[in-house]
Amino acid sequence: MKFNKLLIAVGILAMFSTAHTAIANEGVALKHAEISVTDQAQIRRGLTVFTDVCMGCHSATYVTYKDLMDYPEIALTREAVDELRGDHALTEGMRTDLSAEDAKSSYGKVPPDLSVIVNARNGGANYVYSVLTGFEHDPKGRIPDGNYNEYFPGHRIAMPDPLAWLDHEPADTAQLEKDAQDVAAFLAFATDPHQNQRRVIGFWVMGFLLLLTLVLWRLKVEVWKDVKKH
Repeated sequence: MKFNKLLIAVGILAMFSTAHTAIANEGVALKHAEISVTDQAQIRRGLTVFTDVCMGCHSATYVTYKDLMDYPEIALTREAVDELRGDHALTEGMRTDLSAEDAKSSYGKVPPDLSVIVNARNGGANYVYSVLTGFEHDPKGRIPDGNYNEYFPGHRIAMPDPLAWLDHEPADTAQLEKDAQDVAAFLAFATDPHQNQRRVIGFWVMGFLLLLTLVLWRLKVEVWKDVKKH
């Protein structure tokens, strides 16, 4: 009886989780971002897009400038980091120069910190990529151009079109999509910068446990072999 109740509870939770995702994306399937959190070149390109475009409004305060040197997936030189950080301390998080007051005046709200945005949004990196390439003309004509986004919940978004996706030239589509995927890769890495290290450790731990299991199994066979004889 308790097991049946547990199954029912899990089913209800799954139903609400699915409903939440559908409501969040209003039935619009997110685009798939071709990213890799182990691809140093892509993560570095994403960092460039983030600092050149996104940091005009957004911060990533959980990522320090020192991290950009220390994480092997980025591994910038000290000279490159010094050029990026300017007057900011090496141990300081990546923070936008846009003040909260100016942000509220311009956009009506303070743009969120993007340090963990990939984990904070349904769809993760796919959500980031989709929103960046989701600026369209409102088919109903109710939301002004630049504020309608196909993938943003409710479709009305305060963030201006950062990559100039709306009405871009067809020849620029591939590059804009690449920029969007690159910054999604950087944010996917930044949201959990130790994920690759954990995977490597996990691989070796599972290998060790498998080997230990084999050794113990052989030991059991040898011990019980003598027992059975008697």
